[in-house]
Amino acid sequence: MAQSSFRQVRLSGLSVVVPDYPRHIDDDLEEFFEGSPSKLARAKKQVGFGTRYVAPEGCTTVDLCEAAARRLLADMGVKAEDLDAVVFAVQRPDYINPGSGASIHRRLGLPKSCVFVDLNHGCPGFIYALWLAAALTASGAGRRTLVLAGDCYPRLPAMEETKSRSAARLMFGDGGAAALVERDPAAPPMFFDLGADGRNMEALIVPAGGARLPIGRDIAGLTFADRQGQPYHLTLNHMDAMAVFNFSVQEPPASLKALLAYAGTALEEVDFVAIHQANKQIVDSVAAKAGLKPHQYSTATFTAYGNQSTASVPAVAAHLLAEKISRGRLKVALCGFGVGLAWGSCLLELDHIYCSGVLKLKFDGLRGRAEEIAYWVKAIGGDNEPG
Repeated sequence: MAQSSFRQVRLSGLSVVVPDYPRHIDDDLEEFFEGSPSKLARAKKQVGFGTRYVAPEGCTTVDLCEAAARRLLADMGVKAEDLDAVVFAVQRPDYINPGSGASIHRRLGLPKSCVFVDLNHGCPGFIYALWLAAALTASGAGRRTLVLAGDCYPRLPAMEETKSRSAARLMFGDGGAAALVERDPAAPPMFFDLGADGRNMEALIVPAGGARLPIGRDIAGLTFADRQGQPYHLTLNHMDAMAVFNFSVQEPPASLKALLAYAGTALEEVDFVAIHQANKQIVDSVAAKAGLKPHQYSTATFTAYGNQSTASVPAVAAHLLAEKISRGRLKVALCGFGVGLAWGSCLLELDHIYCSGVLKLKFDGLRGRAEEIAYWVKAIGGDNEPG
């Protein structure tokens, strides 16, 4: 496992945004639970279903993270010209290229001296982005780095949104996070433990859409049944559920134990562990294997907001710890894991930092799919009509 520590670096601010369009699991009783209150109650108890926040058409991860960043910078009094770098953990970018960091650079009016880096790391993405930001800052490459992390589940065209695929949407809520990493000579060290098992990358993957298998007519028209007999399209996410579960309850607990050993910190000294909110069952399993006490972790953020993927870990801190870390000091461990298959843990002290909590904002009036297509046809084709 890759272990590292950084001194004179501080996470000084955190803001998390969700789109204010809530949907409660009770709303899905008829469509997904066959109208059975007992099935719904069992799902709530075992999986932890509650409320999720679903972005409207036209809203993407960039929109959510931009909103979180604007709130963070405004409330902390940080100007665009004060930023030296942006590290953006995003697995569903607005465009194949340029990276979403370019969109943020443009929207926030960042100076030419501010560099940006995109990371495609899914659920452990915030940990990896924080690690890179800490390394950049500790090296002297810059004094302030903006870390962005988020996810927004795609709205698929009607022909692709089968019932079985839309059922998976019950697990996921949309969200965007922004954090500020600054150089601070008095800051205590940050400790990281990172790892990956690329041999099993196909357990969680979207096969088509990249350079290996670009989307063409042969892909667009191809639908077949997966091993569970459900309709599948190669542009959709594929998950080997058992392989992912086994990975989730093995590697993250081992990473947390290795992190604490590396930091020379006893488990009892950690005030709270923010675990990626995959679902209640997985979070409970990770916590049990890591030896956590009930007061050291929670599954409440999954119930309140759903699985927010890349935004999940910072959302736990913003949701449950905002007042404590704003007014005092906590020793906190962060743990993310998922696509890759990759995982990461971090141990740091959050001491009187700015924290907005989880903000619920509207995102009305954005360009929808048809408007987006029309925009690019006009921008690239001018007055030429599409064929």
